[in-house]
Amino acid sequence: MASSFGHEMLGRVVQDKKGKELGKLTDLVVDVSNGAISELLVQCSEHIDASRLPFQMKGNAVAIPSNEVSSFGHVILLKI
Repeated sequence: MASSFGHEMLGRVVQDKKGKELGKLTDLVVDVSNGAISELLVQCSEHIDASRLPFQMKGNAVAIPSNEVSSFGHVILLKI
């Protein structure tokens, strides 16, 4: 069964702590042992060089650990 929350979040803009756009949320990784979101998969904007970010790549997306998220809203804000 698909999560309503997850579908609402997909496509939202992800910004760094200075408000600069990093990209868009493409997927969420859930830890099945506890049901918590463990990573956000973000498709970087064209002007961002993903290889220079301190995060691992998973396919074409950057895997951002959930503990790097400052807030979830219309925009997802990171702590970095």
